[in-house]
Amino acid sequence: MPVTVAISTIGPRLSRLVLPPACPGIDYLVMVQKGDTDACPDALSERDDVTVSRLCSVGLSHSRNAAFEHATGALLVFADDDMTLDTDGFCRLARAFTAAPDLGFAAGWRSDRLPGAGRRGRPHRLHHFNSGRICAPELMVRRSAVEAAGLRFDPDFGLGARFGLGEEYVFVTDALKAGLRGLSLPVAVGRHPSESTGDNWCRADLMQARVAVLGRVFGRYAPLVRVLYALRYRRRIGGLRHFLAFVRGHIPDSQERTAHDDP
Repeated sequence: MPVTVAISTIGPRLSRLVLPPACPGIDYLVMVQKGDTDACPDALSERDDVTVSRLCSVGLSHSRNAAFEHATGALLVFADDDMTLDTDGFCRLARAFTAAPDLGFAAGWRSDRLPGAGRRGRPHRLHHFNSGRICAPELMVRRSAVEAAGLRFDPDFGLGARFGLGEEYVFVTDALKAGLRGLSLPVAVGRHPSESTGDNWCRADLMQARVAVLGRVFGRYAPLVRVLYALRYRRRIGGLRHFLAFVRGHIPDSQERTAHDDP
């Protein structure tokens, strides 16, 4: 099944984008925000498998949603401009869709997080409590299933939005609520050499975004889930004051901390 890899970037970073060599069955859709006049480098413009689309919108979720309108592949992957992509991994994920016509979406792993054994190291169904780790470029979706369900990324979440993370988790759980079946596979699809936004547990605005994500996903059950979440990630959240603030669901702007604060 043909795969479109939609890569989100902003104008000044377009010139630094590096893509894998051409691979049969895979094309690239580069979504450029804030870059009406930035020239496309020859290394991209000369490739038949690359399409550059310039957007007037701002925010990662808007870029992801525009990809649904411009993609040509039956399968769609979401990626960012600072990632190293593995086309072999994409092909392996695509074969899972061919083998399972009822599969709505699948998730691979970044190579630095690929589990070597255990339950996570085997194919398993995705649900609300094990899909929070999914991020670009791990998520591949069947476009026809997404369109039939009327799904899109929530523009309130993701880099450049009101809440600066969690757009993939919100999208995946919306897909599950719509009845789509998701599968996690022990397949490496790329790596993220720098720290991602989701790895930052120090900024107050990102902690508040996590609270908002849980509220969006779990609704009236969110207060209970916040307690369970805070217990699981208590070392990352920090000391008792930070823990209680998260459980209450309100992170004061003054509650910024450094990575060296005593948990």
